[in-house]
Amino acid sequence: MIKASELAKELGLYLKIVTSNKFFDTYNPFFNIFDEVEEPCRRILVLTPYKELEEVNDKNPADPIIEPMLIEGNIWLKEYPLTTNPRKINLDEIEITEEFYNKIKNMERGQTPLQ
Repeated sequence: MIKASELAKELGLYLKIVTSNKFFDTYNPFFNIFDEVEEPCRRILVLTPYKELEEVNDKNPADPIIEPMLIEGNIWLKEYPLTTNPRKINLDEIEITEEFYNKIKNMERGQTPLQ
């Protein structure tokens, strides 16, 4: 097992817990307009180059994160329920398997297709 925080340092990325939001449009026939609504879905553990990242767009919140996914420049590692307090997640204790480590390294080299 490899600590996710060590992988972040090795790759020069930030390990963060962010909130995922689902964006969708709704049609209001009275005003003949579409409204964009933001709905928080879950918390995501990501490796990201963005220090200030707090939210990500989640097109498929019902799909579990089973393996690392490269989405919009961030590597999604793990998911937590929205009810999980992010302050209670100790990032230094999170470990990933060597298989995940190799997949993430390949993503960084551009050898894995974007998902």
